[in-house]
Amino acid sequence: MLLFLLIPAFGQGKKAIREKGIVSKTVQEYFIEEGLDKPVVESIEKYNEGGELVEIQEFNRSGEVKRWERYTYNLDGELVEEVFLDHKGRVVRTEKTIYEEGLKVEKRYFNRRDKLYKKKVYLYEYHQ
Repeated sequence: MLLFLLIPAFGQGKKAIREKGIVSKTVQEYFIEEGLDKPVVESIEKYNEGGELVEIQEFNRSGEVKRWERYTYNLDGELVEEVFLDHKGRVVRTEKTIYEEGLKVEKRYFNRRDKLYKKKVYLYEYHQ
């Protein structure tokens, strides 16, 4: 629906996106100085019912995908999985984040074959 493409959501938080019922945002770029009067799609963002970004695609001037990512959140709204795709939509790598009591405690990195190749552990120091 064209209405969704024209509602400015840039800089809007999850609350505004959720309240307005926005499911996607497309950014079109016009290269006026170069004499191009037709828009070029710069990016497409998709949101879930909670207003959280669940997918982003960015394109070059030729319309080819230069960035494609998908995101998954837990019930607390914390980002738990990031999937990075190539221009054909094939998984390149996946990053999974583990939380305990609202704190990020570990991030795991998987290759295209879903094999763990790296991880980060987050340690916290507390006031006594």
